[in-house]
Amino acid sequence: MVYCQSKVFEAEDFGYSKIVVERPQKDEAGNAVLKKGKPVADASLRDTENVPSKEDIEEYFKREVLPYAPDAWIDVKKTKVGYEIPMTRYFYEYQAPEPVESIAVRIHELELDIQDSIDKLFADEI
Repeated sequence: MVYCQSKVFEAEDFGYSKIVVERPQKDEAGNAVLKKGKPVADASLRDTENVPSKEDIEEYFKREVLPYAPDAWIDVKKTKVGYEIPMTRYFYEYQAPEPVESIAVRIHELELDIQDSIDKLFADEI
C-alpha cells in the first residue's frame, strides 16, 4: 500500500521580510552616540530577523526584539523580501526512534548469527 499526502500552500506562506535590526553606539558613559539628533548604529551589534510575510513587521519587532534590546530599531531602507521552502518544516513527519531494547536484541541476534557462521566456517576446515 502506498501512502500519499498532499498539502496546498499559498506563495505568501513561503515569504518573509528580512529586517535589519540596529543598536546604537555607546560612549564611555554608556549613553547612545547621537548625530543630528539620531542614534548612530553600531555595526558590531547589527542583526537580522526573518519576519514571515503573514505577520506584521512592527508587531513582530515589539514581541521578539524589543524585550531583549529596548534601544533597537529597524533600518527600513535595508529590508528585503525573500522566499524559501523549508522542506523539513512543511513536509517532515516525526517518527519516534526505535527503543534501545529492541536495537540491543537485534544486535545480539546478529552477533549470534555471525558467530554461528564463523563456527561453521572453521568447522569445515578441520
